[in-house]
Amino acid sequence: MLLPLSEVIAMTQAKTDSLSVTVNYTSGSSDISRIAGNIHSLEHFILQMDSVCHSPYVTPFSFHVISSTSPEGSILTNQTLSRKRNESVINYLNQHSETFRNISPSLECKFQERNNNHLFGNTAQSSYPSMRYSKMTLFYRTEDIDTLITAKPHTEDKTDRESEKTAKTVPTAERQDAKGRETTCCPLFFVKTNLLYDLATFVNASVEVPITKDITAEATLVYPWWRNTSRHKTIQMRYVSVTPRYYFGKSDIPYTSFFAGVTVGTGKYDLQWTRRGVQGTLWNVSPTFGYSHHIAKRWKMEYSASIGFVRTKYTKYTQTSDTPYGDIKVKDYPWVSKVLNTVLPTSLNVSLVYTFTKSKKTTGHHER
Repeated sequence: MLLPLSEVIAMTQAKTDSLSVTVNYTSGSSDISRIAGNIHSLEHFILQMDSVCHSPYVTPFSFHVISSTSPEGSILTNQTLSRKRNESVINYLNQHSETFRNISPSLECKFQERNNNHLFGNTAQSSYPSMRYSKMTLFYRTEDIDTLITAKPHTEDKTDRESEKTAKTVPTAERQDAKGRETTCCPLFFVKTNLLYDLATFVNASVEVPITKDITAEATLVYPWWRNTSRHKTIQMRYVSVTPRYYFGKSDIPYTSFFAGVTVGTGKYDLQWTRRGVQGTLWNVSPTFGYSHHIAKRWKMEYSASIGFVRTKYTKYTQTSDTPYGDIKVKDYPWVSKVLNTVLPTSLNVSLVYTFTKSKKTTGHHER
């Protein structure tokens, strides 16, 4: 008996279906085991995959992984974290599923790193945990015997089409400019002032520049410069320092954690609180320890202290009045300079920090 042409065509058609699983993460982490229930979900997914792929009527053809981060961190930090989350779920399947190891060489694999930076400051933080996930989807074709006999035209499931479409179009940069081009933001540099110095009327400013995701370099200027001759008081100093820093935290928000560094500084000073005073130069090398945390969209608070080696060369003087030149400072022994080498606290900081960011235009989503 010859079959009609429509039935012959139907025999060559196959239904597309899929299996999916989603795992969640804690902030700044790609460790699957930190969230209860992830391992159970993955084991269930592996059992489903074993059951489906052992059928002679099933042909797996595509495997998609989408990993997402919450919006606190920079675009570079979030892309790196998303990639690590992609790798964590793939590594788990390779280690625990013989079926996946067997079929993976023949699959079309797609990996997307998704971030939500455009939502930073515009979405409640209570929704952030739901943005930290990896979703795996296995697409396969099924040759349905009943469908072949009845020759019913197959309509692809809407959910499956949307799932596959989403896997192909998830962008990594989701903020758009006025012309519709996608942009991303990351810290360019930080400007800060030490509030303790400000209270003492010490002019000061620091600029911190990121070098890598964990390392920065900070330059500081301290410039108190005032005197009151009638009260015999002078506080004058020109001091500059440079501090490379290392941040220990792995938070989604970069440069907000405990940090350590080494401060190298130099300067000159004139200090007087009675008629007696001292002038000199100094340099110091000091280990620095501190903590930085986020308080608003672009604002941070920072606390740090340092203690280290100080070398100063100085001379003492006496303020003298009623001279032809008015009040002058007369050095006790101008030809003699004393040198002091000691260990002292060199800084105490409670700083208010403002973040300057830069935007990068991108052309599309990031696939690997």
